[in-house]
Formats: sequence, structure tokens, C-alpha cells
Amino acid sequence: MQTKTNLTVNFHFTPHCNMNCRYCFVERTNILSIDDYMRVIEKLFKYFTRINFVGGEPTASPHLLKLVKKAKSVGLDCTMVTNGFKLVNNEDSLLELYSLLSCIGISIDSLKDDTNHRIGRRCNKQIITCEEYEKLCKTIKLHGIRLKINTVVSKLNLNENFSGFYEKTNPDRIKIFQVLKPNTKLKKEYDDLLITKQEFDKFIKRHAAFNKKIIAEDNDAMTNSYYILDSECRFLDNQTGAKSPSLAESSISAEEALSYIKMDYDKYQARYCA
Repeated sequence: MQTKTNLTVNFHFTPHCNMNCRYCFVERTNILSIDDYMRVIEKLFKYFTRINFVGGEPTASPHLLKLVKKAKSVGLDCTMVTNGFKLVNNEDSLLELYSLLSCIGISIDSLKDDTNHRIGRRCNKQIITCEEYEKLCKTIKLHGIRLKINTVVSKLNLNENFSGFYEKTNPDRIKIFQVLKPNTKLKKEYDDLLITKQEFDKFIKRHAAFNKKIIAEDNDAMTNSYYILDSECRFLDNQTGAKSPSLAESSISAEEALSYIKMDYDKYQARYCA
């Protein structure tokens, strides 16, 4: 078992989201009590150095701020991945987050309004415009927070070019994913949106000017290379679909729960220690 050395856990503490992306593969798991999550965060600190709050959509949860404060208080470095909708449309309610997070990842799959509608990256009928994304990225940087842009490449956005957007927003890191169909129960099928490795590589090559910032992850790179904790506080194996016992159980430690899943440490190191 690997010892605690700059390890990051991705805590999907809520499966709920205010958008409806077609290729979302988050399972509709149960939400535990905030007291359960507080205790789990204390266990995570014994093994991890960073906690990445994800979902679903983390800003859709009323518990986000309390959980980030708790994680910060026990010494965890706190980061978040968000679709950005509430940061754009209800910023005042989340201003305190900027003082607690070291990095914010914004999920941006398209810069075109019509494509975002087709993807389902909208809240009701409202999408985030390219100009709003640019303003949000600028706000994050002005708060001294590292900016990461996450993009899932599918049939819908395969021919887009983000180069001009990257130049304007100057992200610290760019993560580009090949749309993945994992070994889990899906909310909806999206086989028509899957792309080949060759198509994915072509998208990456189009953005070669930003190679020093890009981490490109095809389906193989995403397999067994994330520490994923779901909303029931179970670690997930994203190749087999196996799940550990819940960390909310008083007798289960993080190290014991991790023994139920496989991890490819070479892939992990390539992502977080590059």
C-alpha cells in the first residue's frame, strides 16, 4: 500500500447536478449526513494530502462550504471542479470559497451556445456563454487561485478549437478527456457520442501550442488512476465497478477501504506529479 505522499482524493459527495450533460456517468447514490462526511474527512486526512470536491455539481449542495472548511481545518489542501453556473449566476453566495480553495477546475466542453444545448450543459434552458466563461476565469485568477480547464471531447465538440480561449484565460492546467463509458449503471446511453483514440489525438494535436499545460487522458489513462470516493463514502474501481465498504462505518479506515480497489500508480503519478 502506498504511503501518504501528495495523494489526492476526488470526493463525489453529491450526485446531484443543476445541468444534464448527455454523457454524465455519475451514479444516483445516496447522500449521507453532514456529520458522516465530517468524520470521513478526518479519516481521509490520515492518508491524503488533497481533497478535490466534485459531484454531480458541488455548488448544488448546501453542505459544500461546511465541508471545505472542515477539510481545511484538518490540514487538507482543498480544490474543486465545477460547471461554474452558480459562480457565474449566484457569485455572492459562494464568495467565501475563494479564500479556502487552492485550485478551481471549470468544466467547459464547448464555447458554442448551440453545442452546449445539445450536450445538455445548461441549467433549465440557460447556458454559460463564452464571455461569461472568460469573466469567471479572470475572477478565479484575480483571487490568486490556480485555474484548471476540464474538457470532455465527444462527437459533439470534436471539431472545436479552444486555442483563442486558452490564450485569453491563461489556465494553469488544461485537462482534456476522451468521453468515457465506464463499467457502471448509466442514467442514459450515449454510444453515439463516443470517439476513437485517433479522433481524440487529432483534437489534442489541434491544441499543440499549449502542450506544456495539457494533460490528455484517453480511456486507458483514466482507468484505475483516480482515487474516487462516492456520496456513500465508498472508494470506486472505475474498471471493474467494484466498491469498498463505506468510510462512514466507524470500523473502516481509509487504508483498509483502499485495499478493495486497484490503482495504477504510474498513471496516477503521470497526472498529479507531471
